[in-house]
Amino acid sequence: MILRGYQSRAVNFLLPLKRGFVVAPAGSGKTLIAASAASSVFRPFDRVVWLANTREQVQQAKDAIGKVTWPNPVEFDVRCVAGRPDVSDADIVIVDESHHLPALSWSEVVIKASGIVWGFSATPWSGDWQRDDSLKAFFEGNFITIPRSEVLEGGSITPGIVHTHDLDCEGEFQADIDREAAVLVADRRRRFRFTPIHELQRRALWEVTQQKVRLNPRRNQRIIELANQGQGVLVLVGSIEHGELLSAKIRNSVVVHSKMGLRKRKAAIEAARHGALRCMVATSLADEGLDVPRLETVILAAGGRSAGKLEQRTGRVMRPSEGKLRGVVHDFVDRGASLAHSQFKARMRTYKKLGYTIQK
Repeated sequence: MILRGYQSRAVNFLLPLKRGFVVAPAGSGKTLIAASAASSVFRPFDRVVWLANTREQVQQAKDAIGKVTWPNPVEFDVRCVAGRPDVSDADIVIVDESHHLPALSWSEVVIKASGIVWGFSATPWSGDWQRDDSLKAFFEGNFITIPRSEVLEGGSITPGIVHTHDLDCEGEFQADIDREAAVLVADRRRRFRFTPIHELQRRALWEVTQQKVRLNPRRNQRIIELANQGQGVLVLVGSIEHGELLSAKIRNSVVVHSKMGLRKRKAAIEAARHGALRCMVATSLADEGLDVPRLETVILAAGGRSAGKLEQRTGRVMRPSEGKLRGVVHDFVDRGASLAHSQFKARMRTYKKLGYTIQK
């Protein structure tokens, strides 16, 4: 396997380090970088533990491991972090999507490692300085960032274009949202007496806003129309119920989520990968690690403002594939709900930062 220039640079950066972190865009080949670096320092009888966030990422890791040459004998343990594997005796620990590391469920596993620990993520920084500082401290400040422009020029990812859909009048749903949120807060104040009132208000406002956005008939109709066009479509939803509502009217589509069972989920992803399934309607399961290069269009039926999650989600359709010229993103202005509209504006800033072309 011949590495691209930026991949070789990342490998060479890691080799002398006991703690190191590679920041690279989705589609840049982080799993291949990790496998190549690990194989370069591996000694016979070393134990390699590869930690991932999802079962799909576990399979991607196994595929990457198979693409490089290893001295024999070699012992691999490729696991989801949720299984809380023991890494205390590991010689090399690879932590995929290691922006999760500040979370207690992750740190409790990885902190026990005494050997090499290398982290990989497209979106390591959360904007929370305490969380970000803990990540920097664990990896001893050893970070290398691969510019998105270099990966784009090398052909590992495609250009992105964003189409925005403005379907509502300004503040159209806001009076109803405010009224319903106030009812929720009044009810919850009695049940959650020790939760600050501003936190109850924040949660209620977001909960009601999400519901109004999901039930917006004009918005849902546009999602269905867009999803019924073309091939390789991914619709990202915030709930299984919303996904099922949309999928019922999208031809040759399947709702993909973590509760459907591994076998059915794997079959759906494989069908999409080979073109037998035209459209996947997916929950947050698809936020990370979904590797289906045939996907060309992502429709953000669920918004949010997290720049990291947005880069991960839109990155699902930026992987190159035969005949693909660009990845297409469809987003919604949601002018009728002030919180949802504010989050749309935050997403627009992220699109510009990523260098996507925006068409209104």
